[in-house]
Amino acid sequence: MKTNDKKSQDKLFLKSLNLQNFATFENQSIQFDSKFNAIVGETGSGKSLILDALEIIFGGRADKKLIRKNADFASIEATFACNDREIKQYFLELGHPIEGDEILVKRIIFTNESSKSYLNYQSCSVQTLGQFSKRFVDLVGQFENQKLLSEDYQMVLLDSYAHLQNDIEDYQSMYLQLNSLKKDLHDLLQEKMLRAQREDYIRFQIEEIERLNPTIEDESNLLKKKEIIQNLEKRNQTLVSLSQTISEDDISILGLIKNCLQKAEKNPTIISEEIFTKLYDAKSILEDVSYEVSKNLETSIDENIEEIIDRLDLYSKVKRKFGGSTDIMISAYNEFKSELNSYGHIDEKINLTTKKLAELESRSMAFAEELHKIRIDKAQSLSIALTNKIRELKMTGASIKLVICRTDSLGPKGLSRIDFIAETNPGEGYFKVKEIASGGELSRILLAVRQLLSSNDTISVFLFDEIDTGIGGETALTIGKSLQDVAQFSQVLAITHLPQIATYADKIINVSKTTTMLNENTPRTISIIKEYGQSNKQEIIKAMNPVE
Repeated sequence: MKTNDKKSQDKLFLKSLNLQNFATFENQSIQFDSKFNAIVGETGSGKSLILDALEIIFGGRADKKLIRKNADFASIEATFACNDREIKQYFLELGHPIEGDEILVKRIIFTNESSKSYLNYQSCSVQTLGQFSKRFVDLVGQFENQKLLSEDYQMVLLDSYAHLQNDIEDYQSMYLQLNSLKKDLHDLLQEKMLRAQREDYIRFQIEEIERLNPTIEDESNLLKKKEIIQNLEKRNQTLVSLSQTISEDDISILGLIKNCLQKAEKNPTIISEEIFTKLYDAKSILEDVSYEVSKNLETSIDENIEEIIDRLDLYSKVKRKFGGSTDIMISAYNEFKSELNSYGHIDEKINLTTKKLAELESRSMAFAEELHKIRIDKAQSLSIALTNKIRELKMTGASIKLVICRTDSLGPKGLSRIDFIAETNPGEGYFKVKEIASGGELSRILLAVRQLLSSNDTISVFLFDEIDTGIGGETALTIGKSLQDVAQFSQVLAITHLPQIATYADKIINVSKTTTMLNENTPRTISIIKEYGQSNKQEIIKAMNPVE
């Protein structure tokens, strides 16, 4: 089993902070202890500037007003010590691997340009620094991003108290699978809807091609037949024209010769016998020619040229539609058929996915119900434990309740929603903590949470600003001891005015302010850091004036 010291060392902690040209800090370096650090000093000395600087380091707004007068820039550099393998893996996945056992964060604020941010010697965004701080750091007091006010964080605290972390990881794995299956089913249903439209289109194309029933051989034969028929028609047209010229028309050659012979027969003296004989021979020759022409004339054609042309026109139309050639048209037809055949599997996929989804949803619901029951039970005991703790921290009569409500549907946290409510004044009713608690009360509530859960939480660094507001005496001693308890598992930095709290610190950082003269007429204010460890911290504790 690990000791408390080992647990503290396994997590990261703030090792040092260097401030250059930052407000009243000209060039100061602070070395921190890995456990409890008390930041002390008179009002206005610059104590809160240290937390301001850390807020900027953790992704906060870099206000140019914090640049020291007459300086071109302000620089804030924080070094964290870390030898934890999982934390190093986190930074590796973040894209800012750790060199050795130190994490370096740097912000530079310029007067005339945008600020620059660096994480482990690489330029980074302030959002990246924010991710880092949300995971490992809690800033408590005046800052707006207090985790205690987040319902998600409240649920994490309850689950940590109930030792449900492994169960939550298992549930969230199921929940991710559930969402993945829901997306798969949604995509399949969308695909089916789109496919229905596509299927109508494909069937129309297939039917159009099948009506043609195209083959390369068929198209080739049609083209040959068309050519043969067209050539035959041209031959017949020529022969018909020749036949008509020789014998069929009234003014045909044969008709004219016959007319001449008829006239010669009526008047034998008109022409000589020799001429008559030649006309008769010509008539006989033309009759023979007319017969031969008629005999060679094809009176019937087996193929219908109009049908052939219509079919070839259909080939041209469909070819244009599908790529310009019969080969491409046939290939498109085969692809359409293949795609249409594949559509038959989508219903099978939908049924299988629906079945898996129903089974996983049933198991997830049962798991979430069990988590919800445990949370209700543990919320009651944690409410009692927190109430006792805050009363020990002198929030007399105050009560805490963690109310677990059941949601209508499964979510990433299961079926539970949490309300963190408190009654700070007996008899005045319970309200959400963020609506009624002061900064000092919030700090003490979170301190109570820390005492109960600090050994289980991922938070490594806690910064308390207003924890001693309006308290003193025995209450201050109680809070100081509580901070010391938390520091056994996580680093604590707390601004305090009270020696009763500071006495429990492993290190005291005193901030003082002095004025130097640059020349006779130009004074400058400088904040100075002095550190006190276990060997000499009584010196500064005695110098502190307790708040009455």
